[in-house]
Amino acid sequence: MGFLSKLPHAALDTVIVDHHDQQMQPISKQTLMQAVAELIIDFKALDMSAVAFVMDNTPAWLIVDFALIELQQVSIPLPTFFSPQQLTNSVNKSGVSHFISDTPCELDGLECIATLSVLTRYPLYIYKVSASSPTTFFTDTQKVTFTSGSIGEPKGVCLSLQSQLQVATSLHKKIAIKQPKHLCLLPLPVLLENIAGVFAPLLAAGEVHVMTLPELGFSGAKLNDASQLINAIDRVQPNTLILVPELLTCLVWFAKQGWTVPKSLKFIAVGGAVVSSELITVARSLGLPVYQGYGLSEASSVVSLNTPNDDDIECAGRVLNHLQSKLVDGQLFIKGPLFLGYLGQQPHDQTSWYATGDLVDQQQGRLTIKGRLKNQIITSFGRNISAEWPESLLLSNSEVQQAVVFGEGKAHLVALIYASVNMTDEVLAEHCRGINAQLPEYAQIKTFHRLAEPLTAERGLLTSNNRPKRQAIANYYHAQLTALYSEAIL
Repeated sequence: MGFLSKLPHAALDTVIVDHHDQQMQPISKQTLMQAVAELIIDFKALDMSAVAFVMDNTPAWLIVDFALIELQQVSIPLPTFFSPQQLTNSVNKSGVSHFISDTPCELDGLECIATLSVLTRYPLYIYKVSASSPTTFFTDTQKVTFTSGSIGEPKGVCLSLQSQLQVATSLHKKIAIKQPKHLCLLPLPVLLENIAGVFAPLLAAGEVHVMTLPELGFSGAKLNDASQLINAIDRVQPNTLILVPELLTCLVWFAKQGWTVPKSLKFIAVGGAVVSSELITVARSLGLPVYQGYGLSEASSVVSLNTPNDDDIECAGRVLNHLQSKLVDGQLFIKGPLFLGYLGQQPHDQTSWYATGDLVDQQQGRLTIKGRLKNQIITSFGRNISAEWPESLLLSNSEVQQAVVFGEGKAHLVALIYASVNMTDEVLAEHCRGINAQLPEYAQIKTFHRLAEPLTAERGLLTSNNRPKRQAIANYYHAQLTALYSEAIL
């Protein structure tokens, strides 16, 4: 057995708690293993190889994941916030034989061949994939996690089960909370929640509490009703949570408005983007035990983490024990049980150092993240977006002469746009809405400021070959950008 056999021994202990439709339904280890065993029989009859699946945060997601692990089949969990085009690209690129969804799916190249049931209450729609080409996976590939796609097309990171379990084991030992009660607030396909929010608590003999993303207040990648998130935390009274910065900001706001933070909370990990020490200080003063970490998919989610027993609020924590780290010209390099390689590319040499692309300071094994080497935006929801992606779409209309996108550490992207006088404000706004329709929600331009004059090299805003100097532009238009983040969306 790949993972379930590693869970602490007990006969009827609760390992998962299902909160669907406000009903709390505990699931014991025995029930979980039985459900996985039954699904394995069904999967074997369907002659599956690599399998992609898109499902909400329910026990069924976990049972599918565990079944594929036990079968030693390549698993490709895809986020529900991916656009149809991204889903299609991911399915076709990964060369899967089957696709699973918890709702009927109408993607091209799929043929529904079976409908199964998990725990008698969760349907699984099984599709045969005809459009994908066979893919050769690296030896020991168990899971392929797709990044958000910095230029639109997601990149598949191939991981072994061994690397995932190494991170989960390091985390539960470092956090050192016995039998934690963890509430999953992030989508389960997000590697951080999958490994740190499911594997690690279960290895620590804990409980994993799940409820659907709409019940948590999410619509796609966006939190539409924050009060539902707060109600979920109140209802579960968890010991641990994992947040992206945007969700931490939400919890802090509610606490400032009088929300009583549950005393059950012992550890809240925040990652996905850099968090200021000022925000963490405020959060802790309000009773939120927040600790910052840093990671990347290539390292099976977590590289470093602060904990109550090993904390420096000014940094992103100490590198986990199973990893080695060094700096070269300020860039962080790591070595250890990392990813096997990118799908369709050359394998990663496990004995070599991996360049993370992040500029950091390192003192006594603790990392302070300074920024990205590449021109990439990481939003406060932890989504990676190349600025050139939406910019190139904005510039697709010849009347739009300059466009520079910002959003590092923010909830959404904004843009500074210089357009021809022949383009009215209304037409420009309609153009932006049309571009947004081509982008997944997390990469859309929510507000923009129309520049009265073009960016020029003479003002120090462009390079000699007319490329934007992003930091200089951000400094020059600081007031306008600050206003954009609080304006009504397009």
